[in-house]
Amino acid sequence: MPVSRRAPRLPIALLSLAVVALAAPTARAAAPELVAVADIGFTDSSGEPADQRAAHETRRIALTQEVRGGIGQDGKLRSLPLGCDGACRLDAEGVEALRQRAKAEGARFLLVGSVHKMSTLVLSMRVAVLDTATGKLLFERLLSFRGDNDAGWQHAGDYVAREVAQALPPA
Repeated sequence: MPVSRRAPRLPIALLSLAVVALAAPTARAAAPELVAVADIGFTDSSGEPADQRAAHETRRIALTQEVRGGIGQDGKLRSLPLGCDGACRLDAEGVEALRQRAKAEGARFLLVGSVHKMSTLVLSMRVAVLDTATGKLLFERLLSFRGDNDAGWQHAGDYVAREVAQALPPA
């Protein structure tokens, strides 16, 4: 009886399909979660006589970019810039509007934050991350950092990005 050459191809084809089917969920699970990062705010109550608005605005923008860029370093998260005209409002109504925008953009999380300069040397930064579907607070920190200079602000941005990336739940 002649041996059919088609018989071995069917199991190989089925095996190939099984491998593709098993790999597909892994690829989807590895997709980075989207984090909408609103523009970081800034207030100054230090009472310093020198006008530092331009320097602080430059540092605020750099800090926002540092957080956005740093969040995706491990590949688990991807940042979505969520800009505001001027500073983002961080009262309840403003955060809710940001959450709705982030959700509409497909982000799973929303990061909001603001820096407050208390004195020549000491600044604080409040950061919060919310689940865009529920509004539930997932992460909140009040940090203080020293140095109203580029290095101090950059260090704060690096730290926030690392902390957020470690704290957020996987998909």
